[in-house]
Amino acid sequence: MGQDEITKIKEVMAVMSETGTVAAVEHVRDIKEIGSYGVMGMPALIINGKVKCVGRVPSRNRLKEWLKEAQNQ
Repeated sequence: MGQDEITKIKEVMAVMSETGTVAAVEHVRDIKEIGSYGVMGMPALIINGKVKCVGRVPSRNRLKEWLKEAQNQ
C-alpha cells in the first residue's frame, strides 16, 4: 500500500472517528471483487454495498453525510 493510499484511508477513518461510526474499513485489491461493484476507477468508496464515490476521496462533509445516512438505515 502506497503512502497516498494510506493517507486516503486515514482521512476516511478520521471522519468515522469524528462521527462515532463503527464499521470495517477494507482495502480491496482483488480485481474481481472490485469489478463486482461496477467500479472502473480508484479509489472507490462503498458504504453498505453501495458505490458512493469513485476516483477521489470525498470531502469531509460529504463523507459525514453518507455515514450518517448509513447509520440511519
